[in-house]
Amino acid sequence: MRHQLPILVLILLAACSGSDPKSLTSDGYAALGRGDDAKALSKFESALNGLGTEHPQYRRAALGRCEALTKVDAARARAAFLDLAKVVPEQVNEDDYSLMCNALLQVDANLHAVEVMHAGRDRFKGSKKMEAILEAVLNAAKRARTPEALQRLTDLGYV
Repeated sequence: MRHQLPILVLILLAACSGSDPKSLTSDGYAALGRGDDAKALSKFESALNGLGTEHPQYRRAALGRCEALTKVDAARARAAFLDLAKVVPEQVNEDDYSLMCNALLQVDANLHAVEVMHAGRDRFKGSKKMEAILEAVLNAAKRARTPEALQRLTDLGYV
């Protein structure tokens, strides 16, 4: 029993430290909700450190990282999300594409939203949700008069 006590103390300290992926991910979403995008990004990246794609927290942490990145670096957010969708397509659904498009549109990253929307439409052909995302992206690009986004939409055949 005497030898087990130090081990038990170490286990309890590790559990309370907030270094487990679930706690870090929850902390990341809390920071995201407060608008502390840099801290959120740090928490999500820490949660992902060493996690395999099969881990139950992987999807949640990876999507949180993508969302936090939209406000820090929209190009990296787009790339991270599209990479995630390629690596674990079974974990990324229409709602995730919608979330990312909306997050990118909120920061006026219209060109990046076009790319995410287009990838989602390719993946979920005929989806009503993806049609709604297309409309949102088209409207945002027209309202903002974003020439590069409008040109990309034209090149892709949406305009």
